[in-house]
Amino acid sequence: MNLPGGLRAPPALSRRNFLQGSGVLLGGCLLTPATVWAATPTLAFDFRGGLPPGVSYQRASPASLADGVQLRILPVDAPRFPRRSGAPLGLLIEGAASNLIVNASRPDGPGWAVGGGVTVTAANEPAPDGSRTAFRLGRPEPKSGSLGEATVTHVDTGDFASASVWLRSLAGSGTWRLRLLDFATFNNANAVVEVGPEWRRYSLTLNLQARDTGVKRFAVLWNEPFAALTAAPAIYALKPATPYLPGRTPLTLGSVLVWGAQYEAGNEASSFIATSGQVGQRAADEVTFPAAPLNATAGRLTVVLPDGGRRGGVILDAAGDAGGLRLEYSNSGWLVGRVGRVTVAGFTDVTADPVVRLEWSAAGVQLFSGATTTSLVRRAALSANPLPITGGVRARLGMLTDGQRPLGRVVAQLTLDGEVAAVARVPLPSFVPTGYRLVFGDDFDDPDLGRINENATGGRPGAPAWRSRYRHERRTAINQEKQIYMDPRFTGSTKQPLGVQPFAIAGGSLQIRAERADPEKLSPYIWNRAYTSGCITSELTHWQTYGYFEMRARLPRGKGFWPAFWLLPKRATWPPEIDVFEASGTRPYAIKHGAIERPRVATSAAGMWIDGIIDSSDGFHIYGLEWTRDNIVFFIDGSKSFEYGPHGIHEDMYLLANLALGSHDPNWIPNPDQTTPFPGLYEIDYIRAYQRGAS
Repeated sequence: MNLPGGLRAPPALSRRNFLQGSGVLLGGCLLTPATVWAATPTLAFDFRGGLPPGVSYQRASPASLADGVQLRILPVDAPRFPRRSGAPLGLLIEGAASNLIVNASRPDGPGWAVGGGVTVTAANEPAPDGSRTAFRLGRPEPKSGSLGEATVTHVDTGDFASASVWLRSLAGSGTWRLRLLDFATFNNANAVVEVGPEWRRYSLTLNLQARDTGVKRFAVLWNEPFAALTAAPAIYALKPATPYLPGRTPLTLGSVLVWGAQYEAGNEASSFIATSGQVGQRAADEVTFPAAPLNATAGRLTVVLPDGGRRGGVILDAAGDAGGLRLEYSNSGWLVGRVGRVTVAGFTDVTADPVVRLEWSAAGVQLFSGATTTSLVRRAALSANPLPITGGVRARLGMLTDGQRPLGRVVAQLTLDGEVAAVARVPLPSFVPTGYRLVFGDDFDDPDLGRINENATGGRPGAPAWRSRYRHERRTAINQEKQIYMDPRFTGSTKQPLGVQPFAIAGGSLQIRAERADPEKLSPYIWNRAYTSGCITSELTHWQTYGYFEMRARLPRGKGFWPAFWLLPKRATWPPEIDVFEASGTRPYAIKHGAIERPRVATSAAGMWIDGIIDSSDGFHIYGLEWTRDNIVFFIDGSKSFEYGPHGIHEDMYLLANLALGSHDPNWIPNPDQTTPFPGLYEIDYIRAYQRGAS
C-alpha cells in the first residue's frame, strides 16, 4: 500500500502504532525506522532522512547551522538537518530574526566599548566557523566600570530580548560573567558561566517591561566586584534548569576568546546571524503541507521533537483561528490544542517532553505528551464536539501561518491516523501538603452574588459570604491607588445605590472586573475616581493562625492592573501582612511574594519578584502559601518559589483578593492610560484555606 509521502506500509504491521516497536533512543526521544507505520496513516512524515515527499520548504535567506561540528552557512532555500553523535535529528524550523549587533564578531569595531582596563586583541585562533576571526578579551582585577560590551538601539515591542555569544578558554576551565541591560531603567539579566577549552554558545534573556525603552547593552564581560554573600539566596526552584552559576560567584579566568555576539527579540537565542557593519537578518523557514487530511472527523496527530518544545511556540497551524486546527504551547509551556470550535489546554509545563499528541473526534479533544509514544501522559481533555474542522489549504509546521510565534526546534517525525482513545477526564493536580484539612473555601459554583456585600451577610457552607471592601472607608485611598471598590448597593456621595456591579460568577469562576468610570454619570459621585473595581475579604467570616492557603486564578494583562491575594491581621493593626502574591499587568511573567512585619525577625529577603516562571495571564495558575510557626513558604503551580523566615507573625489573619489600579510608584505599578485594555478581569476559580489536624 502506497502512503502519502511516498512511503510503503508493511502488511505485517497493520495495527502497530507509528513510532512504536523497534527503535532507538536518541536525545531522550524514541525514534523508529521509517518503515514502521500504523494502519493506513493519513500522514507519515519522517524528517530525519531529508525532506519527505509531500512537504514544501523554502527560506528566502542563508542561515547558519551549528550541530556539534563546525558552524556552517547554508544557502537560500537549503533546509537544515542537525545531527547529534553522527545521527540525524530532523528538520530545524526557525522564524525570521535580526541580529542588531552590527559587528557581531569584531569587538574592536563600531558599536562596542571597553572600560576599566579591559583589553581586546585579535587572537589568530579558529572561530566556530573555522575562520581565524576570534578575539581575545582580557580582564584586570575587578573594579567599577570594568567591562566589554556591545550597544544596540532597540525599541522593544515584545516581551523578551535575548543576547548570545560564543566563548572559549585558552587555559583550562573557569568562570566568566555576562550581562544584558536596559540602560534607561537598569532592568538587567546577568549570569556567571563556566567557560571551557571548547567553543560554546551562552545566552541571556531579558524579560522586558513597557518602560524598558533605553538602549540595550550586552556585556560579554562584566567584571564588577561583589561583596560576599552573608545569607542564603532566595529559592528559584521553579526557574528552568540552567548551567549557569550564581551571579556572585567569583570570576577565575583572566581572558577568553569571544566570537559571534547576537542581540534579537524573543525569549531565547536563535541560530547565529552574521553581521559586518549593519544589522543582519535571517528569513523564516517556511514548511507546509496540504491541510486537507487535518479536516478528518477523527484524528490522532503525533509529533516528535527531539529537543522538546518552546514556550509560546507553535508546533502546527492550519487556520487555527478560523475553525481549523492548531497545536501549540502557551507562554507558560502548557500544551494547547485548537480543533474546530474547541480549545483545550493542559496545566503543566511540558516543553521538555519530546513527544506530543493531539486527538479529536465528535466525542471531544485530548492532549498527550511524554518521553516516548509508549509512555504518554494525558495532559488535558474536553468532552465537546469540535466538528466540523476547516483547516484551509496548507498547514504550516513550526509557527503560525503568518510566520509568527516560531517553535525554533527540530521536528523529527509527524504522523496522523484515526485511532483515537476514549475521552477521559483529567483532574486538577493537588498541591495541598499532607496533614491539612479544608476549613474554609469557595469554589464559586454558587452564582449568588448577593453574598458579596458591605457586611458579608448571607452565604452557606461551601459558598461563604465575603465583605466587599477593606476595613477602612471605601473612599480612603491607599498607595495612591486610582480605583474605588464597589458593590451594587454602594451609594458613593449620593443617597441612592449606584448599582455598579464589579463581580460576576460564570463557569464556576469569580470575575473581579475593573472598568473606567463614566466621567459624567459616575465619577462625580465616587469622589472623582477614574476607575471602579472590586475586592473580597473574609474579615467578617473567617480567620486563622497558620495553615495552607491556595488560589487558582488567571490574572489580567495591561498597564495599571494590580491583582493580589494576601492576608491581614484580624485585630485592627498593620503590619503584619503576608502577600501570597502580587502581580503587575505590565509584568505578566513575574509574580511577587513577600511578608511585612515590625520588628522584622526574618533573615531572608522581605519579598521578591520571581521572573520567567509563568505567564500569569495565559491560564489559571495555582498560587499557594504554607504558613507555619517557623517559616512562610510560597508556591506556584505546586513548586516552591520563595521562602520567608524565621518570622514573628503568630496571630489570626483573614484573606483578601482585590484588583487595584495604579499606585504611588510608576516603577512598581504604573497608572492606567489609553493603552490599558479595559475591562480588566481577575478570574478566580477557587480560594481555599486549610489547617493541620484531623477532619
